[in-house]
Amino acid sequence: MRTHSRRTATVSAAVIAAGLLAAIPAAAVPGAAAANAGFTAKITTDGRACSGALVEPALVLTAASCFPANPPAAPVTVTVGSHVAKVTAVIPRTDRDVALVRLDTPITDVTPLALSAAAGVPGASDQLTLTGWGRTATEWVPDQAHGSTFTVAASSATTLSLTGTNDACKGDAGAPVYRADGTLAAVAGRSWQHGCFGETETRQGTTAARADDLSGWIRDEAIVGTAKAVGHGVTLSWTPVAGAATYSVYASSNGPAVFSAEQLIGTTSGTTLLHSATARKTWHYLVIASTGVSSAQFTATTGARSASDFTGDGKDDIATFTRDATGSVFVAGSDGTKFVGTTAQWGSTLGAGSEIPLSGDFNGDGKVDAVVFKRGTSGDVVVALSDGTKFGPATLWHDFFDINDEIPAIGDFNGDGKDDIAAFKRGSTADVIVSLSDGTKFGTATLWHDHFGIGSELPYVGDFNGDGKDDIAVFTRGTAGDVFVALSDGFKFTGDGVKWHDNFAFNDEVPAIGDFNGDGKDDIATFTRGTASDVFVALSDGTKFVGTTVKWHDHFAIDGEVPGVGDFDGDGKAEIVTFTRGTAADVFVSPSDGTKFVGNSVKWHDNFAYNSEVPVPRAIELL
Repeated sequence: MRTHSRRTATVSAAVIAAGLLAAIPAAAVPGAAAANAGFTAKITTDGRACSGALVEPALVLTAASCFPANPPAAPVTVTVGSHVAKVTAVIPRTDRDVALVRLDTPITDVTPLALSAAAGVPGASDQLTLTGWGRTATEWVPDQAHGSTFTVAASSATTLSLTGTNDACKGDAGAPVYRADGTLAAVAGRSWQHGCFGETETRQGTTAARADDLSGWIRDEAIVGTAKAVGHGVTLSWTPVAGAATYSVYASSNGPAVFSAEQLIGTTSGTTLLHSATARKTWHYLVIASTGVSSAQFTATTGARSASDFTGDGKDDIATFTRDATGSVFVAGSDGTKFVGTTAQWGSTLGAGSEIPLSGDFNGDGKVDAVVFKRGTSGDVVVALSDGTKFGPATLWHDFFDINDEIPAIGDFNGDGKDDIAAFKRGSTADVIVSLSDGTKFGTATLWHDHFGIGSELPYVGDFNGDGKDDIAVFTRGTAGDVFVALSDGFKFTGDGVKWHDNFAFNDEVPAIGDFNGDGKDDIATFTRGTASDVFVALSDGTKFVGTTVKWHDHFAIDGEVPGVGDFDGDGKAEIVTFTRGTAADVFVSPSDGTKFVGNSVKWHDNFAYNSEVPVPRAIELL
């Protein structure tokens, strides 16, 4: 159980050397070279030094007095054996002269100094060893750690008075003091420096801060976790723990994570884990090592499901499928102001002929992958996973889905952080079939609705109520302009004739889905195209789409251009994009400010998606 509060100061500076006399911290013992003490650390900054001990792969124990300023005023380095690491934080005690320093690079091939199993004040009969990097009797700056033995002359609740042949010397402040059984007893502090090089002091004695009762505090600080969310994929990493064989990770989107089977998301022998999390949630994480050491809670807030963030940097990109015999796929990544790259081929043999290419994050790693529905009678579905720079080999993920003229769609329908596939049969059947992803394949096709998207109505996917599970919508178009929604409960789409709008997207207008105001709920847009090229938006309030004639742009996606939607600048609000195609192949983007689309002819690319190539993202369905 974690019972101690954290007092951590992030640093860009280093420790200072220990002092000279009894009134100031000591600095290295003048004894023989230390044997079997590879955990002894040298802490340096500005040419001055202290000592310490590696007590966990990413923690060194030393004296708090080595850091008169916290954070220090200069960079700090720690040397343990052949390893040199930087100090990222100083965690001092307030009740004694002890501090932990956190390392930027864990040291995993050096055995840390063992911690005491239980508190116990060393007595007069206990022989203690102090090892440090300070001066010796004959060396000003030794090239190896040295050690000397001491006995306890007196003790208090937080200190030990040590007596030996010589004292700790300058540079030994923070050095470990440990028992004959190899367990931590104390941390060196002040001394008279009797017997040290260049000293003539005849008085003798070294003071150390007790550490036998600090094992719980040290272990509480051992694991520090970080979580990085891209879309709804969260990459977790944490510092290793000495002696841990495995780590169990727990997650909750409803308050702090706890040790429970229901919240366990994975067990690993490593120190990283990918969590395919529900979108638009703040997730709390807890890591527990097999030794029983646990982390503090750490969090990440997931974003919306992305349809085209192929690089996994949080900004949507664009792709084009040539659909010729080569089935080539090209990607231009967004830098937030433009799409970069013209002939960056990411894959081949994808989406040739009449096959339908789409995209989604099927393994939940935050990088959007390519998917192709072959349709016809085979109904094969192949996926090419993105590694952030290219698509991998096309792999069969389903062998009978979306046959003939059924309309495929992509969405995270059960909210597990991995995109799934849906097929709308339309016609008089109007069934909606879903196949869920397990990260390596799509599972059994299951009926999620039996009366949705009849005749020639156009089906779309979006998270309209903002619960992290994608729902389905259908636009009747024609002169009615009705919009119906069926919400996902994670197992099925609920509702048959729930009208969310009765006057939107008429006749041959092109509907689109996106979170245009950044409130976490997907909205609807319609592109009138033609010569008017107006763009209207109706925002979702979680129960309906609000607004009928709210124009967000009056000159975008003219005539036969192909419009689409994506968060290309990564600000959480979806923008609109249009591909002119033809021989010009210009790509224009109009960002959202939450109330309108800004910019008329802001060109983000001038050489992408020619003629009949199929771009992603796109609002137009291929039938």
